[in-house]
Amino acid sequence: MGNLLRRRSILMAISILLGASCTIILLLIIVPSIPAASSVSDTEGDAYALPLFPNKPVPVARGYHDIVGAGVERIDGGLLLSIELADGLEHYGDGYEVVYIWSIEYMTASLQKREYKVVIPYFPEEQGLNVQGWYLAVFDASSNRWLVPMLKIDGVRGNAIDIDLDARVIGSPVIFWWSVDVMVNVDTATHAQPDYLMDSIPDRGKGLFSPLSFR
Repeated sequence: MGNLLRRRSILMAISILLGASCTIILLLIIVPSIPAASSVSDTEGDAYALPLFPNKPVPVARGYHDIVGAGVERIDGGLLLSIELADGLEHYGDGYEVVYIWSIEYMTASLQKREYKVVIPYFPEEQGLNVQGWYLAVFDASSNRWLVPMLKIDGVRGNAIDIDLDARVIGSPVIFWWSVDVMVNVDTATHAQPDYLMDSIPDRGKGLFSPLSFR
């Protein structure tokens, strides 16, 4: 009788493990295809120049520095990253580099923290650099390396910045936390680091993207 109970216990444990494994595999297949979206709105007119380095010319806070909304949506295996500004860059006139930075963080199945930066800079003609216009780059902050080097993209029109990102570039996370910063570099030719933080969203904490989040 004892051996029979022991066999039944072993078979039950194996069945539970197999069932759990099948469930996990099913979730890995189904969840990434479930439509999901996460969005946050922000107060218009709250942008201002917060210095990150001393003794730099101070840029005027304008509508294209002011985020009024941002969101991320899963589409066709990719991620649509969207930023809505108070004004478009067709009214640009500062002569300074402006850069929009998406920060994405999540934990892997092995409980390792991953952090990525999707960097979207605009280099104006007034700076006289070899690079001009809109670019896109992806930085892996966890391993301190660029996954996608500076890649020129089509000009952004109006007050919306939409980037279609292949989710595989950042490890295809199912759940992650995100935020967006707008920064300005007043002397790009001297150094690559932005000199001012102009606006951020969300104002407190981070946005959560998961299969249960919707617009």
